[in-house]
Amino acid sequence: MQRPGVKCFGAFCGVAILYILLSGLGLRLNGLATPAEPGENAAWVGGSRYWLDRQFCSWVGSCGMMHLRETGWIWEQLKDEVPNMPPDLAPFWTSSKENPDSWSQDERQLREIPQYVFDHAPYVHLFSGEDFWPSDVAEHLTHVSPRLNWTTMNDMEVDRNLTNLHDLNDVDGGRHGRFMYLSSADNVEEWPSWLTSIHNVPMSPDPRLDIEQQDDDPVGDAPANIDLESAVKQQGSPIGIPYPRLPTDLRPSTNGRCGGNSGFTCVKSKFGNCCSIHGWCGKSDQHCDSYCDPLHGKCADPLHPPQGPKPDLRKHKRDFMKEQDRPSKLGKSKAPAILIVADKGNGTVDAFWFYFYSFNLGQKVLKIRFGNHVGDWENTMIRFKDGKPQAVYLSEHNFGDAYSWSAMEKYVPNPDGSMAATWSNATFHQVAKRPVTYSAVGSHAMYAAPGLHPYILPWGLLHDQTDRGPLWDPAQNVQSYTYDVASQAMRASTRNPFSPTGWLDYAGHWGDKYYPLSDPRQYRLAGQYHYVNGPTGPKFKGLGREKVCRSRGECHIRKWVGEEGDKAQRLIPAEGEEEGGLPGGNSTDDAA
Repeated sequence: MQRPGVKCFGAFCGVAILYILLSGLGLRLNGLATPAEPGENAAWVGGSRYWLDRQFCSWVGSCGMMHLRETGWIWEQLKDEVPNMPPDLAPFWTSSKENPDSWSQDERQLREIPQYVFDHAPYVHLFSGEDFWPSDVAEHLTHVSPRLNWTTMNDMEVDRNLTNLHDLNDVDGGRHGRFMYLSSADNVEEWPSWLTSIHNVPMSPDPRLDIEQQDDDPVGDAPANIDLESAVKQQGSPIGIPYPRLPTDLRPSTNGRCGGNSGFTCVKSKFGNCCSIHGWCGKSDQHCDSYCDPLHGKCADPLHPPQGPKPDLRKHKRDFMKEQDRPSKLGKSKAPAILIVADKGNGTVDAFWFYFYSFNLGQKVLKIRFGNHVGDWENTMIRFKDGKPQAVYLSEHNFGDAYSWSAMEKYVPNPDGSMAATWSNATFHQVAKRPVTYSAVGSHAMYAAPGLHPYILPWGLLHDQTDRGPLWDPAQNVQSYTYDVASQAMRASTRNPFSPTGWLDYAGHWGDKYYPLSDPRQYRLAGQYHYVNGPTGPKFKGLGREKVCRSRGECHIRKWVGEEGDKAQRLIPAEGEEEGGLPGGNSTDDAA
């Protein structure tokens, strides 16, 4: 029998290890507070209502331990299960007072975005079990109010919108927006519909628009009877369904087909339970691992198998006859992406694709969550040289990661809504121009491959997860701008000349200031907060950088995706060609 002293010592060691691990998170989760946070600390600790909590916080740095109980975070239950439809946001995006007819030829040229930027626009796979989907910046502003640190600005008589948001930079004591925050008007722990934005789930292929399939067609992990030329022409065809529905009520496959608009799932199919992104059921790693479609079959996952779309995404079906629900293009979301193009001179052009989410769900370490915040900006940057893509930057954790253009996986949509990927289909690599990226569940950090992505802590205690969930095509709904590096001026592009730009100059935060200790939703353990500050906007994400990377150190552009031996490796391309062939072949390395 183990002695009590040994048990106590073991418990002490466990707590000590946990404390050290959490301390090792540093500023990596989502950044912490402003530089003024250390000076605010005494007042923040003093805000606790409990003497013992204040003493424990001061002595060992663990604050608000009684707030770990989630039952105290919700004080008014949300009763309406059906999400409210957002207001008409179109006027927000056409509220500029610009007069395009008055632009000179030089001014118009400053606003032109080259067509090659759109030809090489990225795709984004959102996570299949995501709770917080892409959000509309305009809708977000209707649910937040400005604060100077924690003080509500009662004298702000005019609601914030896309044309006047930058006025907050001039608030006395705000330090040009540094201490300004956009605070949620709702309790975010109740997950109001504007925060989850489930009405912005991208369109999926419609099973009713079925592509005829012969019963004797071959079954395999490649498109059958698909003509290359027609496939390329059809990639922009309107094969979507009304929002916010994801694939549901699908029948087990009877002919091996799945996904796309086939109307079939591989679950309980005799061909196998896994559905590859190319639209075929099977049991091999090529169906169940890196190339698996989690919306139409079961996928291998070492930790948390995707549960598919949330139930509330399946319940709300709408009538085709309504104007707002007419079919739209594959992958279109009602939430606009933000494109900012910066011409760096000498033929170098950077295209920043920004994605906004109203909420970032922080990571859990040993079942304790850290790093939640309202507002979340992520981005993918593609660098062009003389009109040709050279490299891609992704906003992962710790200043992101950069890849050569040839390292990125690329897609060509098939007519039925399935995909031909350059990593596993040699036929399409000659015409595939658009890279594929992956948004991590909760944090929305951007990655170049599906799977688990551990960072900072050992043993995978802290990790992001991506998969081939709903495919988002940001180019289908985008507000585009140009950025003058020298003057730091933002201009609406000629594609949307009436789009306001004032909101891009707002220098404050797009969410709440980290909650005070008196708030039952807040705690701090080993220096890490449950709720941290909201982020700053796109203009402050290094748009004028010279290197592809955002970090100040050496910019290492990786020539492959994943670790050596990963199934997502591609074959070494022949001279002058892109990669093709099946995954798992000879892999490239840094010296290739």
